[in-house]
Amino acid sequence: MTAFVLKIIAVITMLIDHTGILLHDHKLISGDLYILMRTLGRFAFPIYAFLLAEGFRHLRNDPERVKKHLVLLAALAVFSELPFDFLDHGTFVYPEYQSVIFTLLFSFLGLWLSESYRVRPLLRCGIWLLAMALAGFVNTDYGPAGVLMVLASSVYLERCETWDYGGRFLGVLAVMCVYYGFYMWARADFGSPAASWSMLRAMKWYNIPHAILIPLLAAYHGGRGPKNRVLHRCYQWFYPAHLAILCGIGLLLGQ
Repeated sequence: MTAFVLKIIAVITMLIDHTGILLHDHKLISGDLYILMRTLGRFAFPIYAFLLAEGFRHLRNDPERVKKHLVLLAALAVFSELPFDFLDHGTFVYPEYQSVIFTLLFSFLGLWLSESYRVRPLLRCGIWLLAMALAGFVNTDYGPAGVLMVLASSVYLERCETWDYGGRFLGVLAVMCVYYGFYMWARADFGSPAASWSMLRAMKWYNIPHAILIPLLAAYHGGRGPKNRVLHRCYQWFYPAHLAILCGIGLLLGQ
């Protein structure tokens, strides 16, 4: 499994997910098909988070490239926000909720700021907690749990290079349990374990992609796949570009 294959899975499932939202809002698909399309979309974020952590691992020794990537993520967040608000909330300005690019931005910022404190784990964890708190305060998509997915993936990727598939499987399993467990706890308003379990059961089909992702991410062996600058740029800008296109289609359908 290469990064290129994971990227293809992420962009296709994300497109299906967001197209499902658009079509359902205009009553063009059934409720069952809507649930199926949204379920397929659950593949996308964990892959994006995983690959963001992997990208930082390769950039961290080059401060200039790290800064350029931070600027890129900030630009993506700005360009994505209007179409995201329109698709998700039916209005171009909805300050109460921010796109997932802000989640990735805060995650990358947390990784960068904590890089100087690798030998001081308590301070490093403190910076990560601040990044999670910032995502919660701004109310980003996936919120603190999304930041945690990136950070947990980073810890895993730092250690897994010499592991066999069984070890990587257990490592990814741990990452997904940390991320998804916290995500369910947050959706249950940080209530009791019983409340988190009830929320997990309520998610039903949405849980399946997260389980399937465990063997898929464990199969990742560090390979990049095709090295094509155009494809790389398309992947980077796919989020705001496809949202803008769906937004335009939504405006046409609403006329």
